[in-house]
Amino acid sequence: MWTCSLVVGSVQGQLRKAFDKISKLHSKQSFTLALVVGDLFGTGTDEQEVKELEALLNGSLSIPLPVYFTVGESELPETVRKKLDSGEDVCPNLTYLGRKGTFTTVEGVRIVFLGGRLVQNQGSVTQALGPYDPLYLEPDARGLHGAHSAHILLTNQWPANITNGSAIDVPEGVDQSSGTQAISGLCSALTPWYHFSSSPEAVWEREPFKHVADHQAREEQPPVTRFKSLPSVAAPSKDWMTAFTLNTSRPPPTLDAPRDSPFIKTSPRKRYADEQQDSSSSRYGRGESGEYSRRPNKRSRKDPNDCYMCLNKPGFKTHMVVSIGDESMVTVLRGPLPLPSTFPQLSFSGHVMIIPHYHAADEVAQGMRPPEEVAAEFAEMNKFRNALSQMIGSKSAGNLGAVCWEVNRTGIRHHHWQLMAVEAEQIRKGVVDAAFKVSRERNEYAVFQTCDPDGQPPQKSDYFRFWTWAPTTDPVQMPAQINGREQRDEGVTKSMYLPLSPDQKFNIWFGREVMAGLLQLENRVNWMNSLLRSEDEEQAAEVEDAEGLKADFKEFDFAMQ
Repeated sequence: MWTCSLVVGSVQGQLRKAFDKISKLHSKQSFTLALVVGDLFGTGTDEQEVKELEALLNGSLSIPLPVYFTVGESELPETVRKKLDSGEDVCPNLTYLGRKGTFTTVEGVRIVFLGGRLVQNQGSVTQALGPYDPLYLEPDARGLHGAHSAHILLTNQWPANITNGSAIDVPEGVDQSSGTQAISGLCSALTPWYHFSSSPEAVWEREPFKHVADHQAREEQPPVTRFKSLPSVAAPSKDWMTAFTLNTSRPPPTLDAPRDSPFIKTSPRKRYADEQQDSSSSRYGRGESGEYSRRPNKRSRKDPNDCYMCLNKPGFKTHMVVSIGDESMVTVLRGPLPLPSTFPQLSFSGHVMIIPHYHAADEVAQGMRPPEEVAAEFAEMNKFRNALSQMIGSKSAGNLGAVCWEVNRTGIRHHHWQLMAVEAEQIRKGVVDAAFKVSRERNEYAVFQTCDPDGQPPQKSDYFRFWTWAPTTDPVQMPAQINGREQRDEGVTKSMYLPLSPDQKFNIWFGREVMAGLLQLENRVNWMNSLLRSEDEEQAAEVEDAEGLKADFKEFDFAMQ
């Protein structure tokens, strides 16, 4: 059975911020359940925390879906303990799992949990730990081995040695040395599909790793675990939530070969160098549409259910989301084409994605979508395109227009549009149209055909399409004329499409390649060449880009009205 789950980092008493955000996402994605790792409640010393806890208990702060939590570093508030002692849930839809144990949801998701921190001096414990103590003993962890397996393992602390064999740096401030062998042993015994933990300072997610197969079972494919540690709601990082889908009938797929277990000692070999090379080539071997580039790693396999453009799938970067509509969302890009200095009139890079919520590959399992559903999706994406274009024209006082393009191919996993700012005069003088036509001719593609900018092209699949938008207003008069939503320049929009055959070879970077030529940024055609920072710096730049776009787009964003 398929489930869509949300995992939340340590809330630490910031209940309203956490549940408001969860509610907003749930209204768009319909999650099955949410899990909290670390501390849900604060220390109780902050006045705002106390008020928000009261709001939770009296029902004025509601929770729209089942949320499960255990203990973290701090004791549960007394008012919460009293409710639990009386046999009640904390409030509707909020359930305390306990300090340790197993839990199976009605959908069949098997969860094993171990909250609290390890008691270092086991002999100092003179009586049994209570159900709310934020502590555990080594026998507690060993006792959970009897669960034998788990879809999800939740622990407050890290497993010891979890960083072994990983090429991903641990962020500054995260104490990786605090991991315990007790949890390492538990992870090895249960071989969970997912292991989530708490690191309040920052997020850390390592490469999936395989466990040592039982030599008697001779399993062809050893079990694989994905480990991710989430920061607190109060951390500077925005990644305190992660969403994923789970099919209880089979383990989730991996695009890259999993690494060896970090919990076993291995002799140094050149394996890790080879794995790093393979991981690098396959991780970045996909084009912007999710398809593989011209030289894919032959050992990699795409799974239609593993998509980094789905909000509820592994790998999605929620910090890049700017606006969420009913059918689609607006995000910034990894590796945007423009330089930070290309469009100084804007507070962001000038490069945007419009992504439908619908996962195109689902048509294989669910059949073709109803025409009215497809029409509603197109209408909203087109509305986002118009709003983003008008925003770019407004913020640049009429000096910038916009180009939007789409690659629509049979078998694509997730469709999307890309929109980018461009000098308005290049659109008005036909320079942009000419650039696309020249590139089309050079690649010996079919001839471009005009189509209604606000409608779908006559060919429903296998085409490349682009739109151009330019303000109609004189730039000198622009600021006075756009003062108010009703006076915004609607601009002039044109659209053309390039029909393709299903088996035709086509450069999925065609649109970016044309725009790179116009901006004289040919060295940035491959989006990987725009990633010139460390991973932490890159994420910080993505967050800054998203915040800049949010600020510019705020008054134009119909989804926020």
